[in-house]
Amino acid sequence: MKTAVVTGAAGAIGTAVCTRLNLRGFHVIAVDLDHEGLDRLPEPVTRLPIDLTAPDFPLVVVAEVEARGARCDLLVNNAGLVVTRPFEEVTVAESRREQSVNLQAPMQLSRALYPALRAARGHLVSVVSMGALLPLAESAGYSASKAGLRAFMLALAMLERETGVRVGMVHPASVDTPMLRHEVTDGGSALNFLGDPMSADTVAAAVVANLDRPRLETFLPRYDGWLLKTVGLTPGLLPRLRPLLERLAQPGLRRYRRRHGL
Repeated sequence: MKTAVVTGAAGAIGTAVCTRLNLRGFHVIAVDLDHEGLDRLPEPVTRLPIDLTAPDFPLVVVAEVEARGARCDLLVNNAGLVVTRPFEEVTVAESRREQSVNLQAPMQLSRALYPALRAARGHLVSVVSMGALLPLAESAGYSASKAGLRAFMLALAMLERETGVRVGMVHPASVDTPMLRHEVTDGGSALNFLGDPMSADTVAAAVVANLDRPRLETFLPRYDGWLLKTVGLTPGLLPRLRPLLERLAQPGLRRYRRRHGL
């Protein structure tokens, strides 16, 4: 049986990824702090309730992989968090935790599991974000961490031919999850609602699709990726476009608030 490691496994996207991998015959090593969420995951699963900011967390995951034969067929770096208060009000501790979960944890876990991924000629997939290409003023730290994660994954992709580890990223726009609902009520950007939020399973399907057709970057929706890469060539446009984009996003934000009673 193939082995997959999934971080943020108890969240909406993580649960959907684990469910799809279970149907594909994987044994999932599920990493998350949410004990109750881990308990709801389908079998077969190994539950690791770990804080990704703990210095030794990669060693715990590696020990579990080694107990199953020292091969890792798939690592999904999915865990993430966002702080949406004005940047100058974010504490040092909050900023460090955000960067640790979103950037340092996937870097350190990828490093620790790289030998096992090489042994299996496996896949390394990170759930990044459109925020890696379109920074949002209301979540500056999140945008920075996701841009860093994208750069890290692009660097690893350069090693594919010599290592055999296939690298992929999924960049979703807004996803209908508890984290998005938190953003709505805690000062998040209206730009999340330029389009309708997608389901967590849509993201999970793109993650698992990398097993059959590896893609370095998958943008959800695809046309947003084309647009953002084009806008990224002229970043000076973003401050000027922001007022217009925020006005265009307001109807979507109002619909989402009504739908969820927010």
